[in-house]
Amino acid sequence: MKSRNKFRVMSTVALVATFVMAGAGVAIADESSSGSSGSGSLGSSGAAEVDPLTFDGWGTCPIEDLEVTTCASVVVRGGTMKLGALSVPIPDGSLKVAGGVKYATQPDNSFIETFVAKQDGSNGVYSNPISVPGGALGIDTPLGLTQISATVESVGVPDLKVLEQELTMPVRLKLSNPLLGDDCYIGSVSNPINLHLTTTGNPPSEPIGEFPGAVFPAVPHSDAVFAAPGASGCGPLGALNWAVNLRGGVPAASGKNSLTTSSDVYAVAARKVRPPA
Repeated sequence: MKSRNKFRVMSTVALVATFVMAGAGVAIADESSSGSSGSGSLGSSGAAEVDPLTFDGWGTCPIEDLEVTTCASVVVRGGTMKLGALSVPIPDGSLKVAGGVKYATQPDNSFIETFVAKQDGSNGVYSNPISVPGGALGIDTPLGLTQISATVESVGVPDLKVLEQELTMPVRLKLSNPLLGDDCYIGSVSNPINLHLTTTGNPPSEPIGEFPGAVFPAVPHSDAVFAAPGASGCGPLGALNWAVNLRGGVPAASGKNSLTTSSDVYAVAARKVRPPA
């Protein structure tokens, strides 16, 4: 995969290296989407629509860490997740990965990127519940009695590579319905869904207003090789795990699942985010 991306990465390095040498950082699109605990809430999905190439807040960048030179965020604008028999559309504004990036220069002048999440309990992943089409029975019923919502929760700090437009993160999917209780998950802390999202080509960038940074709009990401574990904690003492497994077609081995997204990836100088000394 590294060889596949080599040409694209080298053509991107010049841009991002400029940010780094200037004390660059990554933007946080839409401050209203910042969360403070759990999976990290993105805020109300009914918020006023904004220009996808602008942003107005920096609350998810760990600027208190002076080694962070870039503030970065991946704002998912749409996509689809398929887990076994489940196919769940991902609407605009339902998922964001945001934090800071530290860089170290190697003897060959290449960079090592380290993603750093803000210490707010989110692991740098901020999400809103997503409605599962068909609910618990696979069909929509009157009054939504079988409706299920799914929320992506991070179980570890993601690995975001701005230079290569790659995102790796271990997650679990929380399923919410009155019958399922509050601890129904596909995936767990010890056995997560391990996502590794990559792109192809050389995504073009655009400037972000007066900030020393850039946005890579509508970057296509995909992963079709991750496995999906079975359900746990669904219903009293896990009594409905079997029903969730049957409905979702999980556990599902690698090759039976996929995630495709279109995201705006922001990178802005952290020095511009920090308040004046």
